[in-house]
Amino acid sequence: MRETVGSLKAYFIIVAVLGLIGNVGNVGIIASSQINPLFLIISLTGLAFSVAYLYIGIMLRKLLIESPKLVNNVILASMAYLIINFLLTLLVGFQTSSVIQLAIGLLITWYLFSSVKRLSQEEKSKTRPE
Repeated sequence: MRETVGSLKAYFIIVAVLGLIGNVGNVGIIASSQINPLFLIISLTGLAFSVAYLYIGIMLRKLLIESPKLVNNVILASMAYLIINFLLTLLVGFQTSSVIQLAIGLLITWYLFSSVKRLSQEEKSKTRPE
């Protein structure tokens, strides 16, 4: 299946909303208790990625033409965040679900990265005069 700008926009917005819901809850719980500040930082970083994905989802068509590198950098940074988050969960103990989450997350971000690259080229070719 080939992604369109509209379907990719929807994906970014849905992921952003789900991330906002999950991370706002985590930040509230962590901030109100005596849990390690590292977990608060991780949740705030996840919240920041959710906001970034929401912005990308809203502005995707313009970003694909004017600054696709920004979109790809956010995607690559979120990939790094997934890996760091996974490594930190290993400190608590090995969990098969964490490995599955990492694998699925990396596959999705790789797919997003390649889709943004392709759509950026298509959108730029539409705007160039022939």
